[in-house]
Amino acid sequence: MKVTFLHNGYESLGIEALSAALRKAGVETSLVIDPCLFEESGFWRLKWPARLFDFKKEAMERLKAEKPDLLCFSVFTDNYRWALAWAEAAKKELGVPVAFGGIHPTSVPEKVIAKDCVDYVCVGEGDRALPALALALAAKAHVSVANIWSKKNGTVLKGEISPPLHLDALEFSDKDLFYSRYPFFRGGYLVSASRGCPFACAYCANNVYARLYGGRSFARKRSPGHVLKELALAKEKWKPEFVHFADEVFNWDTAWLGDFLPRYKKEIGLPFSCFIYPDLLDAKTAGLLKEAGCFKVQLGVQTFDEGRRLETLKRPSLNAKIAGAIDLLRSAGIYTVCDSILGLPGDTKEDFEALAGFYAGHTPDQNEVFFLKYYPGTELTMKAAAEGLLKPEEAAAVDEGEGPSGIISRPGADRPELNGFLKVLLTLPLIPAGLRKSFVKNQALIKFLPSNLLLRIAARLLRRPLHDFNTGQFVRCYRYFMALKVKGLWQKQS
Repeated sequence: MKVTFLHNGYESLGIEALSAALRKAGVETSLVIDPCLFEESGFWRLKWPARLFDFKKEAMERLKAEKPDLLCFSVFTDNYRWALAWAEAAKKELGVPVAFGGIHPTSVPEKVIAKDCVDYVCVGEGDRALPALALALAAKAHVSVANIWSKKNGTVLKGEISPPLHLDALEFSDKDLFYSRYPFFRGGYLVSASRGCPFACAYCANNVYARLYGGRSFARKRSPGHVLKELALAKEKWKPEFVHFADEVFNWDTAWLGDFLPRYKKEIGLPFSCFIYPDLLDAKTAGLLKEAGCFKVQLGVQTFDEGRRLETLKRPSLNAKIAGAIDLLRSAGIYTVCDSILGLPGDTKEDFEALAGFYAGHTPDQNEVFFLKYYPGTELTMKAAAEGLLKPEEAAAVDEGEGPSGIISRPGADRPELNGFLKVLLTLPLIPAGLRKSFVKNQALIKFLPSNLLLRIAARLLRRPLHDFNTGQFVRCYRYFMALKVKGLWQKQS
């Protein structure tokens, strides 16, 4: 039995976990990458470069060479249309059964299983479900697997949802899957010490998982020793330069953190980056992070309006706590990134001005700015549909992964001011501290700023830490695949 994962772009902890579980069950695994250069789901779409550096033909040839018995996709909403297109093509060329898993199929499984090109849908965690499915297919047995939806004679068979798994019982990530075939993935070591999030904000994937698994029970931590053992093995085998913790909130269990960080410094000693919840950060925790080697932290702000942050986003966070967290991290010398969302229901020009003014006084090293996008199954999307903010056809498009995609997508013509405030927020960290408040007030300066894309690039290049996991993989991925394409075109012409 052989399971092949087809993936678009970057390293995936989910796929690595599934591959590790499959291999433990005696199932062979492989990986094929369609890099989607210049047409990245959730990032950017540039038509001409995308056509020039298209790798679909090469990826299909590699997929045929793998001869999989089961083709699997890790699917989120932004790459859903890409996954469907590939599933249809693979069905036509290989006739192979296809399984979709991930947050999008978990959010709307009834919509995904209805697609002719999708044979199986994994709802929720797949660490035990996917190996059971693969072994059932290998034995040509009837598929009746927990967390797996399947089809038989036109009827959808729904596997019951198993309780969340105990994380220490799971295998370590199968890094060989990505590192061996595509060595550019090496550099920083991607790891997670937990799954889920205790906050389940209304716009987030964890909002869906929390309802699926019954509230906070989905948020779990691995024991410090289990994480440290994986990192010690990784340090010996792969020799990474740094570690990136992909936990939704690295600091939600302060007792765990107090145990883990001193041991991490002693046993691992590599610089690391992470995501935190600002309201849970105090001077002691900031000191522990810095002492243990933390060089970069990312945190969510989203909006300056505390009422909207709580009522619309279900995010219980206070501006005073956020300001304190930014100031503590900057004082400790930790590179600080803040996330904001423009275009929330009911926001106004005054809200944007207040957010910009806040950042002028408490300026991170980098602002990550997103335009609101609705995702299926979340409380925010369901509320917007119920209140008429989303038309029925728009809500249906959300379920199908259609509509604006990418953090550089522009807002509608009815909200042109969003582009101006985006530019302000991106530029603020580049402005000398004494001039920031004046810069925010003088809106006439906006017209002299370059495009959103150039500003995003400048924000990353002009103020960046020594290590940056996402930017590093982005540069190495593009360099690797663009070189392959140029080499292939050169050989063809020669």
